Amino acid sequence: MKRTAIALSIAMCLPAFADLKIGTVNMIHLVELHPTHESNKALVKSSNDDYKAKLDEKQEALKAVLDEARKVYEDMQNPMLSATAKADAQKKLDGMQQKANAARQDLLRSEQTYRETMNDLETRLLKMETSDIRAKISAYAKEKGLDLVIDSTMAAYANDDLDVTDDILRALKVDPAKRKELKDKAKGKEKKSEGK
Repeated sequence: MKRTAIALSIAMCLPAFADLKIGTVNMIHLVELHPTHESNKALVKSSNDDYKAKLDEKQEALKAVLDEARKVYEDMQNPMLSATAKADAQKKLDGMQQKANAARQDLLRSEQTYRETMNDLETRLLKMETSDIRAKISAYAKEKGLDLVIDSTMAAYANDDLDVTDDILRALKVDPAKRKELKDKAKGKEKKSEGK
């Protein structure tokens, strides 16, 4: 009974879909070939490198405090140390442990901030690129009378004749020949991974 109802529902919808004019795009290619994509990648890499350098400085500062604390602790093990000197060294060690804990907390906060900031930057840049791409797709679809444009990378199957990616690249002022280079590069990587 259920199968009959589903088949009937599909059969009823088919005439509505038969008149649809559909196009497909490869969103991955459109994003990778977007005019700002390379400069955005460079900005992300530069920001990432800056943050990593700051984190490395904080890690080095923490290591220096821990190394100094270790030296004070080793000095405290000297049996020739007077009780007063030992008490002073213990105070110094306690202070260094507090300093090390504060530095460790600062490092953890900085790492969290770094991850959040980098995720936010990448998300904002991708959103700007995809918004521009979607606007071009929308304008193209209206101009060509398309009812639906779907991402071919998300479809189980899409006829190559429906692909309008090159037209959208032209609208973005990108030479569609770059897409062929991108495909060839991907095929080269596939062959290398198969050969391993």
